[in-house]
Amino acid sequence: MTRASDIAYKAIRGLILDGLYVPGQRMIEDELAQRVGVSRTSVRDSLRRLVNEGLVRTEPHRGTFVADLSTAEIDEIFQLRAILEGHAAAQAALNAKPEDLDELERIAADIEALLDRDDHTPEELFARFQSSNNEFHGVILRASGSQRLQALAKPLIELPLVLMKNQNWPGEVSVRRSNQQHMEIIQSLRARDPLLGKLRTQSHIMSTRPRAMVEESLHGLNLLS
Repeated sequence: MTRASDIAYKAIRGLILDGLYVPGQRMIEDELAQRVGVSRTSVRDSLRRLVNEGLVRTEPHRGTFVADLSTAEIDEIFQLRAILEGHAAAQAALNAKPEDLDELERIAADIEALLDRDDHTPEELFARFQSSNNEFHGVILRASGSQRLQALAKPLIELPLVLMKNQNWPGEVSVRRSNQQHMEIIQSLRARDPLLGKLRTQSHIMSTRPRAMVEESLHGLNLLS
């Protein structure tokens, strides 16, 4: 891939992840080339790469669109995340450096401080939480010591964050619960317990799916009437 194509890829990917292009929106090559400042060929190359990542889809005779994933596809992404990130947490329990664990604690403390502020709208709060949450999970991947694991899991972490913007705001209680789970994961990593780290991470990821998915799972287990 040429340098121009790489620039286009990073720029277009950023536009999607930042919500400037929303699920279902058409990606017009001329418009993107002008916006990013590269050739249509470079835009085309980057879009093919984004198709392979699952961020965009190409429909014959219609064009290229930002991916609008189904509920089943989103649920599968969370399940894959649980498998990969659970393994990453187990490896991090063995390989994490003290500074990695300190960084995880700093992120969790920042999220807690964010929740105590009253100068953000719920939407702003959720957007900032998503950014910190992404950072938290990225540190665990890095601390695992596996480049391959990072390459596999990072796109999956980012995909649900884009789609979660279109889900109902789950409320402050859910975010506090999620951050409490972050702290419990940190405890297991500090204890150098790979099994506990894996189980806590997998449970955390599955419980942070969009609320409708969690409720559907509970209904399936007859835990909700």
